[in-house]
Amino acid sequence: MTANRLFSLIALATALSTTHIVQAADPATNYPSQTVKIVVPYTPGGITDLLGRALASRLEKKWGQSVVVENKSGGSEAIGAAFVAKSKPDGYTVFIASDAAFLVNPLLRKGLNYNPETDFEPIMRLAEGLAFFVVRPDLNISSLKDLLALAQAKPGQVTFGSEAVGSPSEFRMRLLGGLTGGYKMNHIPYNGMVPIISDMLGGRVDSAWLPPHLARPQIEAKTLRPLATNGTKRNWMFPEVPTLTELGFNQTDLSFKMMMAAPAGTPKPIVDKIARDVLEVMQTPDFNEKYVHFNGYTGIASSPQEFQDYLVKTRPFLKQMVKDAGFEPQ
Repeated sequence: MTANRLFSLIALATALSTTHIVQAADPATNYPSQTVKIVVPYTPGGITDLLGRALASRLEKKWGQSVVVENKSGGSEAIGAAFVAKSKPDGYTVFIASDAAFLVNPLLRKGLNYNPETDFEPIMRLAEGLAFFVVRPDLNISSLKDLLALAQAKPGQVTFGSEAVGSPSEFRMRLLGGLTGGYKMNHIPYNGMVPIISDMLGGRVDSAWLPPHLARPQIEAKTLRPLATNGTKRNWMFPEVPTLTELGFNQTDLSFKMMMAAPAGTPKPIVDKIARDVLEVMQTPDFNEKYVHFNGYTGIASSPQEFQDYLVKTRPFLKQMVKDAGFEPQ
Protein backbone atom coordinates (compact mmCIF):
# COMPACT_ATOMS: atom_id res chain seq x y z
CA MET A 1 0.00 0.00 0.00
CA THR A 2 1.44 3.35 -1.00
CA ALA A 3 1.88 6.16 1.49
CA ASN A 4 -0.68 8.30 -0.35
CA ARG A 5 -3.24 5.49 -0.27
CA LEU A 6 -2.66 4.92 3.46
CA PHE A 7 -2.98 8.64 4.14
CA SER A 8 -6.28 8.78 2.24
CA LEU A 9 -7.73 5.86 4.21
CA ILE A 10 -6.69 7.42 7.52
CA ALA A 11 -8.23 10.75 6.51
CA LEU A 12 -11.49 9.06 5.50
CA ALA A 13 -11.68 7.10 8.75
CA THR A 14 -11.03 10.27 10.74
CA ALA A 15 -13.75 12.16 8.85
CA LEU A 16 -16.28 9.38 9.40
CA SER A 17 -15.41 9.18 13.07
CA THR A 18 -15.73 12.94 13.48
CA THR A 19 -19.09 12.93 11.72
CA HIS A 20 -20.32 10.16 14.01
CA ILE A 21 -19.20 12.09 17.08
CA VAL A 22 -20.92 15.28 15.89
CA GLN A 23 -24.16 13.40 15.20
CA ALA A 24 -24.01 11.72 18.58
CA ALA A 25 -23.43 15.09 20.25
CA ASP A 26 -26.39 16.71 18.45
CA PRO A 27 -29.51 14.51 18.73
CA ALA A 28 -31.38 16.83 16.36
CA THR A 29 -29.12 15.95 13.41
CA ASN A 30 -31.23 12.99 12.30
CA TYR A 31 -34.49 14.08 13.95
CA PRO A 32 -37.06 12.86 13.25
CA SER A 33 -36.21 9.33 12.17
CA GLN A 34 -39.56 7.78 13.13
CA THR A 35 -43.22 8.71 13.63
CA VAL A 36 -43.89 11.79 15.74
CA LYS A 37 -47.04 11.83 17.87
CA ILE A 38 -48.93 15.05 18.66
CA VAL A 39 -51.18 14.52 21.67
CA VAL A 40 -54.34 16.66 21.79
CA PRO A 41 -56.32 16.57 25.07
CA TYR A 42 -59.71 17.00 23.38
CA THR A 43 -62.03 14.96 21.20
CA PRO A 44 -61.68 15.37 17.41
CA GLY A 45 -63.28 18.42 15.82
CA GLY A 46 -62.29 21.21 18.20
CA ILE A 47 -59.91 24.04 17.41
CA THR A 48 -56.97 22.40 19.22
CA ASP A 49 -57.51 19.19 17.26
CA LEU A 50 -57.91 21.16 14.02
CA LEU A 51 -54.66 23.05 14.53
CA GLY A 52 -52.84 19.89 15.62
CA ARG A 53 -53.86 18.00 12.48
CA ALA A 54 -52.99 20.93 10.23
CA LEU A 55 -49.54 21.17 11.82
CA ALA A 56 -49.10 17.40 11.56
CA SER A 57 -49.80 17.50 7.83
CA ARG A 58 -47.33 20.31 7.16
CA LEU A 59 -44.61 18.89 9.43
CA GLU A 60 -44.97 15.46 7.82
CA LYS A 61 -44.15 16.98 4.44
CA LYS A 62 -41.29 18.99 5.88
CA TRP A 63 -39.72 16.15 7.85
CA GLY A 64 -40.42 13.23 5.53
CA GLN A 65 -41.72 11.22 8.49
CA SER A 66 -45.23 10.39 9.67
CA VAL A 67 -46.73 12.85 12.14
CA VAL A 68 -49.97 11.67 13.76
CA VAL A 69 -52.48 13.20 16.16
CA GLU A 70 -53.63 11.15 19.15
CA ASN A 71 -56.67 12.42 21.06
CA LYS A 72 -56.63 11.85 24.81
CA SER A 73 -59.55 13.83 26.17
CA GLY A 74 -60.92 14.24 29.67
CA GLY A 75 -60.12 15.80 32.99
CA SER A 76 -59.85 19.32 31.56
CA GLU A 77 -56.71 18.27 29.64
CA ALA A 78 -55.27 16.42 32.66
CA ILE A 79 -55.48 12.97 31.05
CA GLY A 80 -53.54 14.05 27.98
CA ALA A 81 -51.09 16.03 30.10
CA ALA A 82 -50.32 13.06 32.35
CA PHE A 83 -49.81 10.81 29.32
CA VAL A 84 -47.29 13.20 27.78
CA ALA A 85 -45.56 13.84 31.10
CA LYS A 86 -44.88 10.10 31.43
CA SER A 87 -43.79 9.63 27.80
CA LYS A 88 -40.20 9.08 26.76
CA PRO A 89 -38.43 12.46 26.43
CA ASP A 90 -37.03 11.87 22.96
CA GLY A 91 -39.01 14.36 20.88
CA TYR A 92 -41.38 11.78 19.42
CA THR A 93 -44.28 12.78 21.68
CA VAL A 94 -45.37 16.42 21.86
CA PHE A 95 -48.40 18.07 23.41
CA ILE A 96 -50.73 20.83 22.21
CA ALA A 97 -52.87 22.14 25.06
CA SER A 98 -54.07 25.33 26.71
CA ASP A 99 -53.65 27.21 29.96
CA ALA A 100 -55.78 24.49 31.55
CA ALA A 101 -52.99 21.90 31.40
CA PHE A 102 -50.08 24.23 32.10
CA LEU A 103 -51.56 26.76 34.55
CA VAL A 104 -55.18 26.37 35.61
CA ASN A 105 -55.56 22.71 36.64
CA PRO A 106 -53.45 22.90 39.82
CA LEU A 107 -55.51 25.93 40.90
CA LEU A 108 -58.86 24.18 40.50
CA ARG A 109 -58.16 20.47 40.88
CA LYS A 110 -56.72 18.31 43.64
CA GLY A 111 -54.83 15.08 43.05
CA LEU A 112 -53.33 15.82 39.64
CA ASN A 113 -51.10 12.96 38.47
CA TYR A 114 -48.66 15.31 36.75
CA ASN A 115 -46.78 18.46 37.75
CA PRO A 116 -47.24 21.28 35.22
CA GLU A 117 -44.21 23.14 36.57
CA THR A 118 -41.68 20.32 36.22
CA ASP A 119 -43.03 17.74 33.76
CA PHE A 120 -42.73 19.65 30.48
CA GLU A 121 -40.22 21.32 28.19
CA PRO A 122 -41.88 24.41 26.67
CA ILE A 123 -41.68 24.57 22.87
CA MET A 124 -43.84 27.57 21.99
CA ARG A 125 -47.12 29.35 22.36
CA LEU A 126 -48.99 28.85 19.10
CA ALA A 127 -52.12 31.01 19.07
CA GLU A 128 -54.73 32.63 21.25
CA GLY A 129 -58.45 33.19 20.82
CA LEU A 130 -60.96 35.46 22.44
CA ALA A 131 -63.97 33.35 23.35
CA PHE A 132 -67.51 34.74 23.31
CA PHE A 133 -69.82 34.56 26.30
CA VAL A 134 -73.23 33.72 24.86
CA VAL A 135 -76.75 33.31 26.22
CA ARG A 136 -80.06 32.11 24.86
CA PRO A 137 -82.03 35.03 23.36
CA ASP A 138 -85.21 34.01 25.20
CA LEU A 139 -83.56 34.99 28.50
CA ASN A 140 -84.02 38.63 27.45
CA ILE A 141 -80.58 39.46 28.86
CA SER A 142 -78.62 42.15 27.04
CA SER A 143 -75.43 42.43 29.13
CA LEU A 144 -73.07 40.26 31.14
CA LYS A 145 -73.65 42.34 34.27
CA ASP A 146 -77.40 41.79 33.94
CA LEU A 147 -76.84 38.03 33.75
CA LEU A 148 -74.58 38.00 36.79
CA ALA A 149 -77.10 40.14 38.68
CA LEU A 150 -79.84 37.65 37.78
CA ALA A 151 -77.63 34.82 39.05
CA GLN A 152 -77.15 36.71 42.32
CA ALA A 153 -80.88 37.29 42.67
CA LYS A 154 -81.76 33.68 41.86
CA PRO A 155 -78.91 31.50 43.20
CA GLY A 156 -78.57 28.19 41.39
CA GLN A 157 -81.29 28.91 38.84
CA VAL A 158 -79.13 30.36 36.07
CA THR A 159 -77.20 27.59 34.34
CA PHE A 160 -73.75 27.75 32.82
CA GLY A 161 -72.24 25.02 30.63
CA SER A 162 -68.53 24.29 30.34
CA GLU A 163 -66.45 21.75 28.46
CA ALA A 164 -65.31 20.00 31.67
CA VAL A 165 -64.92 20.34 35.42
CA GLY A 166 -61.97 22.64 36.04
CA SER A 167 -61.94 23.80 32.42
CA PRO A 168 -60.85 27.26 31.24
CA SER A 169 -64.54 28.12 30.79
CA GLU A 170 -65.38 27.25 34.38
CA PHE A 171 -62.27 29.10 35.53
CA ARG A 172 -63.39 32.28 33.73
CA MET A 173 -66.91 32.06 35.13
CA ARG A 174 -65.83 31.40 38.68
CA LEU A 175 -63.49 34.38 38.55
CA LEU A 176 -66.24 36.62 37.21
CA GLY A 177 -68.61 35.34 39.89
CA GLY A 178 -66.02 36.06 42.55
CA LEU A 179 -65.51 39.55 41.21
CA THR A 180 -69.22 40.29 41.47
CA GLY A 181 -69.90 39.08 44.98
CA GLY A 182 -69.97 35.31 44.79
CA TYR A 183 -70.37 32.40 42.41
CA LYS A 184 -74.11 31.70 42.25
CA MET A 185 -74.58 30.00 38.86
CA ASN A 186 -75.46 26.35 38.40
CA HIS A 187 -72.43 24.85 36.61
CA ILE A 188 -73.15 21.98 34.19
CA PRO A 189 -69.94 20.32 32.94
CA TYR A 190 -69.84 18.47 29.62
CA ASN A 191 -67.27 16.48 27.68
CA GLY A 192 -66.39 19.02 25.03
CA MET A 193 -68.06 22.11 23.58
CA VAL A 194 -70.45 20.76 20.94
CA PRO A 195 -72.95 19.17 23.40
CA ILE A 196 -73.24 22.53 25.18
CA ILE A 197 -74.50 24.20 22.02
CA SER A 198 -77.08 21.48 21.46
CA ASP A 199 -78.43 21.90 24.99
CA MET A 200 -78.46 25.69 24.73
CA LEU A 201 -80.47 25.50 21.51
CA GLY A 202 -82.77 23.01 23.25
CA GLY A 203 -83.36 25.40 26.16
CA ARG A 204 -81.58 23.27 28.76
CA VAL A 205 -78.56 25.53 29.38
CA ASP A 206 -78.65 29.31 29.71
CA SER A 207 -75.09 30.42 29.01
CA ALA A 208 -71.58 29.39 28.03
CA TRP A 209 -68.18 30.57 26.85
CA LEU A 210 -67.73 29.41 23.27
CA PRO A 211 -64.60 29.56 21.11
CA PRO A 212 -64.87 31.79 18.02
CA HIS A 213 -65.22 29.03 15.44
CA LEU A 214 -68.19 27.51 17.31
CA ALA A 215 -69.80 30.76 18.38
CA ARG A 216 -69.73 32.36 14.94
CA PRO A 217 -72.47 30.36 13.17
CA GLN A 218 -74.80 30.65 16.17
CA ILE A 219 -74.30 34.39 16.53
CA GLU A 220 -74.76 34.96 12.81
CA ALA A 221 -77.98 32.90 12.88
CA LYS A 222 -79.09 34.82 16.01
CA THR A 223 -79.74 31.55 17.81
CA LEU A 224 -77.36 32.67 20.58
CA ARG A 225 -76.62 36.18 21.80
CA PRO A 226 -73.06 37.35 22.60
CA LEU A 227 -72.61 39.45 25.71
CA ALA A 228 -68.84 39.75 25.95
CA THR A 229 -65.49 38.53 24.69
CA ASN A 230 -62.57 37.73 26.96
CA GLY A 231 -59.17 39.38 26.74
CA THR A 232 -58.42 43.04 26.21
CA LYS A 233 -59.11 43.45 22.47
CA ARG A 234 -62.33 42.95 20.56
CA ASN A 235 -62.60 40.00 18.19
CA TRP A 236 -62.62 40.93 14.50
CA MET A 237 -65.51 38.52 13.86
CA PHE A 238 -67.98 40.60 15.88
CA PRO A 239 -66.31 43.93 16.73
CA GLU A 240 -69.52 45.22 18.30
CA VAL A 241 -69.16 42.78 21.22
CA PRO A 242 -67.38 44.43 24.20
CA THR A 243 -64.42 42.96 26.06
CA LEU A 244 -64.34 42.09 29.74
CA THR A 245 -61.93 44.96 30.27
CA GLU A 246 -64.37 47.42 28.70
CA LEU A 247 -67.11 46.08 30.94
CA GLY A 248 -65.09 46.90 34.03
CA PHE A 249 -63.57 43.52 34.84
CA ASN A 250 -59.97 44.55 35.32
CA GLN A 251 -57.02 42.19 34.87
CA THR A 252 -59.10 39.52 33.20
CA ASP A 253 -57.16 38.57 30.07
CA LEU A 254 -58.51 35.03 30.07
CA SER A 255 -58.08 34.27 26.40
CA PHE A 256 -57.76 30.64 25.25
CA LYS A 257 -54.12 30.01 24.37
CA MET A 258 -52.88 26.95 22.49
CA MET A 259 -49.34 25.93 23.40
CA MET A 260 -46.92 23.16 22.52
CA ALA A 261 -44.63 21.30 24.91
CA ALA A 262 -42.62 18.08 25.17
CA PRO A 263 -41.90 15.79 28.13
CA ALA A 264 -39.34 17.15 30.58
CA GLY A 265 -35.85 16.02 29.66
CA THR A 266 -36.34 16.21 25.91
CA PRO A 267 -32.95 17.31 24.51
CA LYS A 268 -32.77 21.05 23.90
CA PRO A 269 -31.52 20.67 20.29
CA ILE A 270 -34.65 18.67 19.47
CA VAL A 271 -36.91 21.15 21.26
CA ASP A 272 -35.26 23.98 19.34
CA LYS A 273 -35.62 22.17 16.01
CA ILE A 274 -39.31 21.50 16.59
CA ALA A 275 -39.78 25.15 17.57
CA ARG A 276 -38.03 26.41 14.43
CA ASP A 277 -39.97 24.15 12.11
CA VAL A 278 -43.34 24.82 13.74
CA LEU A 279 -42.61 28.56 13.65
CA GLU A 280 -41.92 28.33 9.93
CA VAL A 281 -45.25 26.57 9.35
CA MET A 282 -47.21 28.96 11.58
CA GLN A 283 -45.80 31.97 9.74
CA THR A 284 -46.79 30.65 6.32
CA PRO A 285 -49.50 33.09 5.15
CA ASP A 286 -51.92 30.48 3.81
CA PHE A 287 -51.60 28.34 6.95
CA ASN A 288 -52.19 31.30 9.27
CA GLU A 289 -55.21 32.50 7.29
CA LYS A 290 -56.86 29.09 6.93
CA TYR A 291 -56.26 27.54 10.32
CA VAL A 292 -55.70 30.46 12.68
CA HIS A 293 -57.19 33.79 11.59
CA PHE A 294 -60.25 32.34 9.84
CA ASN A 295 -61.25 30.57 13.07
CA GLY A 296 -61.03 33.78 15.07
CA TYR A 297 -57.58 33.22 16.55
CA THR A 298 -54.36 35.21 16.50
CA GLY A 299 -51.02 33.55 15.88
CA ILE A 300 -48.38 33.96 18.56
CA ALA A 301 -45.70 31.58 17.27
CA SER A 302 -43.20 32.35 20.01
CA SER A 303 -40.10 30.47 21.21
CA PRO A 304 -39.23 28.02 24.01
CA GLN A 305 -37.84 30.83 26.16
CA GLU A 306 -40.81 33.14 25.57
CA PHE A 307 -43.18 30.32 26.52
CA GLN A 308 -41.22 29.62 29.68
CA ASP A 309 -41.20 33.33 30.59
CA TYR A 310 -44.97 33.47 30.03
CA LEU A 311 -45.54 30.56 32.43
CA VAL A 312 -43.29 32.02 35.12
CA LYS A 313 -44.98 35.42 34.85
CA THR A 314 -48.55 34.14 34.68
CA ARG A 315 -48.57 31.57 37.50
CA PRO A 316 -48.48 34.02 40.43
CA PHE A 317 -50.95 36.31 38.65
CA LEU A 318 -53.53 33.52 38.28
CA LYS A 319 -52.94 32.29 41.82
CA GLN A 320 -53.76 35.75 43.12
CA MET A 321 -56.89 35.95 40.97
CA VAL A 322 -58.06 32.61 42.36
CA LYS A 323 -57.38 33.79 45.92
CA ASP A 324 -59.27 37.04 45.31
CA ALA A 325 -62.21 35.08 43.90
CA GLY A 326 -62.31 33.05 47.11
CA PHE A 327 -62.37 29.44 45.97
CA GLU A 328 -60.18 26.41 46.64
CA PRO A 329 -59.11 23.42 44.51
CA GLN A 330 -61.75 20.69 44.46
